[in-house]
Amino acid sequence: MITFEGAGKRHPDGTIAVEGLDLEVPTGRITVLVGPSGCGKTTLLRMVNRMVEPTSGRVLLDGTDVAQLEPAKLRRGIGYVIQQAGLFPHRKVIDNIATVPYLLGWDRKEARARAAELLELVGLAPETAKRYPFQLSGGQQQRVGVARALAADPPVLLMDEPFSAVDPVVRAGLQEELLRLQSELHKTVLFVTHDIEEAVRLGDQVVVLREHGRIAQLADPHTLLTTPADDGVAAFLGRDRGLRGLGLRPASAVALRPVGDGLRYGGWELALDDAGRPIGWIDRTAVSAELHPAAGFRPETDTLRTALDAVVLSPAGVAVALDGDGRATGTASRDAILAALTPTGATAVGGIDANADESSDTNVGTGPDANAGAKADAKTTVSTRKALAADGTGEAGTTDRVGGPEGSDGGR
Repeated sequence: MITFEGAGKRHPDGTIAVEGLDLEVPTGRITVLVGPSGCGKTTLLRMVNRMVEPTSGRVLLDGTDVAQLEPAKLRRGIGYVIQQAGLFPHRKVIDNIATVPYLLGWDRKEARARAAELLELVGLAPETAKRYPFQLSGGQQQRVGVARALAADPPVLLMDEPFSAVDPVVRAGLQEELLRLQSELHKTVLFVTHDIEEAVRLGDQVVVLREHGRIAQLADPHTLLTTPADDGVAAFLGRDRGLRGLGLRPASAVALRPVGDGLRYGGWELALDDAGRPIGWIDRTAVSAELHPAAGFRPETDTLRTALDAVVLSPAGVAVALDGDGRATGTASRDAILAALTPTGATAVGGIDANADESSDTNVGTGPDANAGAKADAKTTVSTRKALAADGTGEAGTTDRVGGPEGSDGGR
């Protein structure tokens, strides 16, 4: 556990970066610091590994004041990932990853073997080991940076806006990868970002900071989005915080209309191939039988936000539920997805069957398949627990705040 006890940082010119912060970062969880530029996020992060020395208060690591520890030794026991990966350009990837094991005195063979294991763990091909950083894409470099931080199996991982320098598609993939790794490794992660969407996607708890590192709100993502502490926090979360909240609810809550009950919705008919995979919607009222993309979602791995997006993209106003092999297992209307937001589940909306044929007057345009080839989201299980706990129907402790019970699952 990382503990900040009245931690503060005042620069020699009198400027206050952080003023008297009290915070506990639970073991085995991801805690995200989020806030506007200049609020002290990075300063707090660097206090943990003594890259910044507090001028007041103290920082404890498992009960020990880090000021009592030798800086170099302390840093070798803490993983650190920064925005631009910070790889050594003159070293091959495998030796970049093995940097800390080398410093700890591991022999070359053992250190490289560990590096090769981590390459696979972060999803990079074995041949990547022989390349230099300049031969990798930005996303690959960030994966190498994460692998290097994990090389000596540190219990604590500090991440300072590690994904902000890559494009949105790569960023989403790196977030998924972090969640997958955390589900296996259960590290104590302190993550800094200015992106609230990234914060609620990754964090077990989110700390919204104001100027001088003051805590505006500390909560689990569901509580943060649904119950902002004040107007300032609400403004920072943005007007679409309700939609972000859909990303914390499992799509498995949606009541599906089985494929066997028919594939007609108003004038639209869903066409399937011989294996039962959707190939598109056909407008039976049109002169030509043109196929329109069939947007889909995977109930077992996706969230309600993905399901709602699939409805919006579907010309029939109906999303197709897919299994792991891409076969259609059912369909979900807009009302069925909205019904899943109610505490009692998806049965009816306004007295109407949630999956009734309501698409005859719905045509919201066409678009590419919203979920073709989607990867299983490692966040789903955690998000499901958070949503259930927030509704009072799931595991106790999965949405606890700092100082509360940690629950029985030990983290992700």
